[in-house]
Amino acid sequence: MHQGTSPTSAGSSPEAVRRAALVAALDVVEGGPEERFERITRIAREAFGVSGSFLNLAGTDRLTIKSQQSDDVFGPTIPLQDTFCGRTLDQLGPVVVPDARADERYSDMPMVVEDPNVRFYAGVPLRVGEDHVKVGTLCLIDPQPRTLDPDDLALLEELGVWAERELAAGADEDRLRRVLAGLQPVPVTVPGYRIGGMSVPYGLVSGDLHEWHLAGDALHLTVADVMGKGMAAGLLAATIRGALLARPDEEPDRVVAALDEQVAPDLARAESFATMFHGQLDPATGRLDFVDAGHGLVLQLRADGTERTLLSSDLPIGLHPAGFDRSSGSLVLERGDVLVLVSDGALELWDSTLTSLSRLGALWREEPDIDAFLARVRARAHEHDPGDDLTVVVLARD
Repeated sequence: MHQGTSPTSAGSSPEAVRRAALVAALDVVEGGPEERFERITRIAREAFGVSGSFLNLAGTDRLTIKSQQSDDVFGPTIPLQDTFCGRTLDQLGPVVVPDARADERYSDMPMVVEDPNVRFYAGVPLRVGEDHVKVGTLCLIDPQPRTLDPDDLALLEELGVWAERELAAGADEDRLRRVLAGLQPVPVTVPGYRIGGMSVPYGLVSGDLHEWHLAGDALHLTVADVMGKGMAAGLLAATIRGALLARPDEEPDRVVAALDEQVAPDLARAESFATMFHGQLDPATGRLDFVDAGHGLVLQLRADGTERTLLSSDLPIGLHPAGFDRSSGSLVLERGDVLVLVSDGALELWDSTLTSLSRLGALWREEPDIDAFLARVRARAHEHDPGDDLTVVVLARD
């Protein structure tokens, strides 16, 4: 147990800046109280019978109180130098102050000389990241002098470990968001065409994927939808995407056949399957050769105002019988034609039927700019929660 202190890191020091960056990356400072932290401070206050328990996060010069159980409400931010936590940031382990008034290191603090007249303080550090940077504390205060025996201190440290894991969950989600952002297709330039798309996960992770890339002059375009939602579907979608990109320039029928062989066992073990539309466009002619593995959610809007929905007669990846060839198809995008490819979450924006594709087509004809169109789809999803992952991709020939 360490009861001594050293001066806290200065607000402009590299350590303070790094600490503040880590706190920001945790994505928990904003948004008010969260039950996952409230539960910890509630247990701490009841277990130790103190007047207050707090989970604090330290920035460069301000302390943010993320959770507090106290008759006297503080914060939500306090100058770091005016807090026990701020003055003990450099400590490696727990800090116990039996009587702050009798300790010259803390006796001048406002919360000691004024309300709530803190005498007792005990805090354990909260560390995150590979370097275990201290970003805050889980602490106790009381107006009566007291101390902690070894068993009490061990309990407080266990509660601190719990808090660290909850904080790390936020960091993991933030890292996962960055990873998922890296799985989006990179912009490509295809003379005479425009292409854009979006995926909106129902939760943190999407089981949908959309991908496009150039191989020579040809544009390869894919939309797929793994059955289910959440982490399992997202991992399977990432597996499919990796297998897809391992064959960047192969013909659509060979690509999907290879995916059937490579990915189907993973899908079977997960009791899942994936629908997929995978095509290859010759920009010079507008011809798009494709294989549709049970997807059937592609709308072709023609320049003359007519439209058609491309239906599928094949089974999804993971359900297609081994040894059976898949059907191939082709279409021609004439000048002014548009393809709208979606996952089934798009159908839930309206009536859950293929009629919803026509509603999307009407939305495009009203707003034939890709970014503006996708913004309107997002707005529709905000007003009418699809309850599923949502992916929309547009390929337009000018």
